[in-house]
Amino acid sequence: MSNYEFQLANYDDIFEIVSIYHRLIGTPGCTWNLDYPSKETAENDINNNWLYTLKKYDKIVAVASVGDIDELRDLQWKPKKPYELARIGVDPSFQKHGIGTIILKNIIRTAKEKGYDGIRMLVSKTNTAALALYDNNGFERCGEVFKFDIDFYCYQITF
Repeated sequence: MSNYEFQLANYDDIFEIVSIYHRLIGTPGCTWNLDYPSKETAENDINNNWLYTLKKYDKIVAVASVGDIDELRDLQWKPKKPYELARIGVDPSFQKHGIGTIILKNIIRTAKEKGYDGIRMLVSKTNTAALALYDNNGFERCGEVFKFDIDFYCYQITF
């Protein structure tokens, strides 16, 4: 992990972040489209200090939005003070090299440092790569929901 830098995104990163979002459209299990996530989504996440990047030699290889997003408060969760994970993506040219696990471990560390007691998220039922990532990193599948016109599994981890 020494070649990777995990940090909050800034406005100079937006072009590269949106480029990753767009390159993921159409990959197996990806539910994104040209309207979501967008430049405006990235700007909002940066404004709220929710958007993180994982860089290798100054190139963004993965992104994730995590924080008090609070889009999932209507669902049942074990964590009482959860960090909410959304919009996680690995640049397609860096997939299958453990990058998802690296950014996820940084997210978990950051959540613990900030005093959260867990992480919650939704994962598309068709996104086999993401499902494997969370299953292999200690997350628990804790339900199902139809939200945003998509069938999701609910995932959580408690600390």
